Amino acid sequence: MQVDYLILADSVAVAEGKHYIHGGGWDTLYTPSFPARHPMLGVAASLRVPAGEQGEQLALEVDIRGGEEGSSILKEPPIGGIVNAVPPPHAPPDSDLLLHLAFSFAGLQFDSPGTYSIVLRVDGQPLKELQFNVIPLPELPE
Repeated sequence: MQVDYLILADSVAVAEGKHYIHGGGWDTLYTPSFPARHPMLGVAASLRVPAGEQGEQLALEVDIRGGEEGSSILKEPPIGGIVNAVPPPHAPPDSDLLLHLAFSFAGLQFDSPGTYSIVLRVDGQPLKELQFNVIPLPELPE
């Protein structure tokens, strides 16, 4: 299994086998002060499951790590669930299965500036990590 993409966005959704991404592809959050609260962060992920690995249940989870300790910043356990990696009946034989996933985090708190990471795990093992920065707003020249 491989990750085709992992994208940070303002919001994400999946419908009819497609991602709908609003405000996607960024890597830096600017904030006027710390601790900073970010209203909504979306994560779009596309997994490619080869024919030989299909038919299984996959335990997926997404965590956000960083800050001074490098630990999870989530107040609750990471978002996750079970996905059945079963191709639709009309899929060509021996074709890859694309799994489009959307995760949303509301009201995240970042206690300090720094580098943070979105961590996608499958069956408890990290599959992909995407870094982003949370930094103070630059001061405007007078």
